[in-house]
Amino acid sequence: MKNASFSSMKFSLPLLLFLLLGCSNGTSSRAEVECFQLPAGTQLPIFVGGTLNLSLQCVASYNDSVHTKGFISRENGKWSDFHYSDAGISNPFLNWADFPSGAYYLDHNGHERFFSHYLRYSGKGTYDYDIIYSDMAVDPKAGPDVFPRKLHQDTVSAEHGFLSSATLPGGGLQVSWLDGRYTKEVGAAAGAEEVEAPGDDHGHGAGGAMTIRTKALADSASVELDHRVCDCCNTATVATDDLVMVAYRDRSEHEIRDIGYVVKPTGGEWSTPKLVHADNWEISGCPVNGPALAANGAGNIALVWYTAPADRAQILFSRYDTSTDSWQPPTLLDDNAPLGRVDIQLAEDGTAYATALTTKEGTDDAFLTLWTITPDGTKTREDLTPTSGARSSGFPKIALFEDKLYWARTVVGAEKEEQFVEVCWR
Repeated sequence: MKNASFSSMKFSLPLLLFLLLGCSNGTSSRAEVECFQLPAGTQLPIFVGGTLNLSLQCVASYNDSVHTKGFISRENGKWSDFHYSDAGISNPFLNWADFPSGAYYLDHNGHERFFSHYLRYSGKGTYDYDIIYSDMAVDPKAGPDVFPRKLHQDTVSAEHGFLSSATLPGGGLQVSWLDGRYTKEVGAAAGAEEVEAPGDDHGHGAGGAMTIRTKALADSASVELDHRVCDCCNTATVATDDLVMVAYRDRSEHEIRDIGYVVKPTGGEWSTPKLVHADNWEISGCPVNGPALAANGAGNIALVWYTAPADRAQILFSRYDTSTDSWQPPTLLDDNAPLGRVDIQLAEDGTAYATALTTKEGTDDAFLTLWTITPDGTKTREDLTPTSGARSSGFPKIALFEDKLYWARTVVGAEKEEQFVEVCWR
């Protein structure tokens, strides 16, 4: 493993001032916010919560742009050294919106494991790629490691990505993804799993529409949740003691692309797709802006999403009512031309922390903005830091760990190799 110790990193005075001042943006005292940067070449961060620590995973360039993964963990109030993985990713598909992930979870015997995925080209098309995953034993009693293999069983060279996952209370991991097997071929040629009816061409091929599928990681076959969804918006998956939920951007025959969801009660079957809210956003192409879900130990679920009906960009928030299988009327968080790229966390007391990229009149900057929404509906807003709205800045992520809020983002450099991940917390 290759390490980069934070104690040995050297910062220029302008950069140091940026790290100290950029995170607070005048909303908190400097002492309340701590930040550091990962090595140059890091990008696409995502938080991975374990039972005793919080890890950050990212994509990194090392040894002449060999793309690999990087990891850092926070435990007992300290960050570990940054680690590159031992080997580069073979033939990787790298994209600002569809990126690798990781998840700690317990198996059915209560032993801890670590799931990790990345994307690998499967054909000559721009979006011909597979989901490749590993499943490693953290607890020595958790059984053998699963070395890199394809997650889905079809054999079509088409888009498979935008994976989300959730740990299951009874043990195991639920994984959901966009699946393009019917965008290239239809019928029995699509592979080994169940055959679905084709839909319309959505731009990636000459077959049917993009679909969304899900399965428990230990299952051999996946289940199709919706036969026609938006082509390249991220999915979201959560699980509570009572249910598993998957949210995504739907796509109607009339190109209405609002947020859909499906639910599977514990011990039950998957529901038919429903809309979170009828935004009535008609758009002929994919906005690359999916929803974010969060759940807590009490079984509360909340969602934040981007929409733009009648060309009015908005960030909306809602809470789920389990008794009626419906969502509360949405709360408007921003309608001043936000960029979206949302994320959300839900504290045990029901307080929601939602983020998105926003803009302000008279400036060329974007901002990573945080909204805090209490269970009684009180909301506060603050800009955590100025940032870039470029695609290369990716999707900022947040996490709650040990009564602190963490956020991570890709800071864009003048050259691609100069970008780096910045991590802050308070």
